[in-house]
Amino acid sequence: MSINIIELFVMDNCQICPQMERLFERMHQNGAFNELKIVNIGNHPEVAEKNNIRSVPYYLINDIGFSGLKTQHEIMTLLQQGEVDRWQEFLKSELSEGVLKEAEVAIIENSSAREAMMLLLDDINTTLVVRIGLSAIIETVAESGLLNDYENHFISLASQQDERIAIDAIYYLSLLATKSSLHKLREIAENGAEQLKSHAEEVLQDLEN
Repeated sequence: MSINIIELFVMDNCQICPQMERLFERMHQNGAFNELKIVNIGNHPEVAEKNNIRSVPYYLINDIGFSGLKTQHEIMTLLQQGEVDRWQEFLKSELSEGVLKEAEVAIIENSSAREAMMLLLDDINTTLVVRIGLSAIIETVAESGLLNDYENHFISLASQQDERIAIDAIYYLSLLATKSSLHKLREIAENGAEQLKSHAEEVLQDLEN
């Protein structure tokens, strides 16, 4: 996906904003993207509220928000990434800072963000703090049925060799509580490895109570 517009949000009292302004202006001149919009949210507080901007510099890359000081290489990486990969970076950034609400809204509203979530769950290198944040979001969202389309992915995660990922997936399947999810949980409870079997038995018991 080509990057047409970058929106950069700054404030007068921001010490690093001028550095990011110069970086984006140089990249724009070199053709990295088609259009650059710079908005001073000190003059337009309504824009900050609309975009839930908590700190500056803040920049939207194809409507996905990032903040803070980054190098040209880091920005170029974001520009060159596909949408799902860029959503992964967004989710990791938000959840690493403990900002669950923005990550949750993205997952609810955007199918590419949900795909990014599933890739993060499947990645053994995803940090614990990000996993905890994703688990909290899944707990909130699962009851709505929004994640039912990803049932097969959760079932696949429950068969992951990494026990930590598989145990998390067992919990997610219990939250979905669909026919196929329950079937997989019963299968693990009967034939799974000892620790997985124990977790599957526990969630099944909780569902029955």
